[in-house]
Amino acid sequence: MSTGENVNASLGGDPYENFRSLLQQSIVFPTEYTFKFIIKADEDKIAELKSMFADVSARITETSSSGGKYKSFTVQVPVQDEEEVISYYKEVSKIDSVIML
Repeated sequence: MSTGENVNASLGGDPYENFRSLLQQSIVFPTEYTFKFIIKADEDKIAELKSMFADVSARITETSSSGGKYKSFTVQVPVQDEEEVISYYKEVSKIDSVIML
């Protein structure tokens, strides 16, 4: 396979494939996974983020930025496998202007 073919193959593939592989290699599942997000201090966006973790026994810690324009969230949630981790990231990515760390 030429270099050009390899690049094209990766463009059409799953954008989470490398992350999935890293999770499989570095984490033993099931486990408690820690997510970190930064969001504008907008009550609707904050409520949307929190609602995504409402049905699980998540521990959510929030901290305001010094200027008060942003809030950072640390979410610790039990997960069964790497697909569940990726699923949370995909859902949170739907929130406008969220930064996922």
